Amino acid sequence: MKKSLVLAMAMALGVTASAYAANPFSDVPAGHWAYDSVNKLAAAGIVDGYGNGTFGGDRLMTRYEMAQIVAKAMAKGANVDRLAA
Repeated sequence: MKKSLVLAMAMALGVTASAYAANPFSDVPAGHWAYDSVNKLAAAGIVDGYGNGTFGGDRLMTRYEMAQIVAKAMAKGANVDRLAA
């Protein structure tokens, strides 16, 4: 009984996590031209969007936001050519 419950919970959490991982930002639909790039950067931990679950791609980026992205990319040793491919 306990094993079944644990297995069911693990499966439910796995489905929820994979659904979230598939599209981390509500304002970047799967058909958007930047979808793949945004998801790669999010998966690499270089961009994290806003606290409300949006990416904010239509907003102007501040110098602070750009500095944060560059710092995260440099800290992770990101290969920009590889991310763009």
